[in-house]
Amino acid sequence: MVRGALLVFGAVGAAAGVYLLATVPPTADSYYPRCQLHALTGLHCPGCGTTRALHAALTGRPLQALAYNALIVAVLPVVGWAFARSLRAWAGNRPARPFSRRTDRWIWVLTGVMVVFGVARNLPWFPFTLLAPHEL
Repeated sequence: MVRGALLVFGAVGAAAGVYLLATVPPTADSYYPRCQLHALTGLHCPGCGTTRALHAALTGRPLQALAYNALIVAVLPVVGWAFARSLRAWAGNRPARPFSRRTDRWIWVLTGVMVVFGVARNLPWFPFTLLAPHEL
């Protein structure tokens, strides 16, 4: 009973968040949070442009989403699948499987990809400049 209620509240909250992100564009005067690393240093972290990329994807502009943050566009389906799989196990009240070596490797691979992406998108040479968030 409690799990079902939590699933309903979570689904309503997720739907509201997706609706808000799709209808309210992230602009300079919007209430979306700003990247603190970029505000302090001028460098783009691996997550810079994620809100704009998700807004572009939800409004049917996949190329603009890639221009804002290519990593999130590539990783989001995998993260969504893993989340849905975990949620299904939790909702079915099945015991959680402990992390395996294979899962640990994927976490390290994803961390490495994020570090490389974060460094590459701050390099001032073409084609690396294309990785920084930009308008098409």
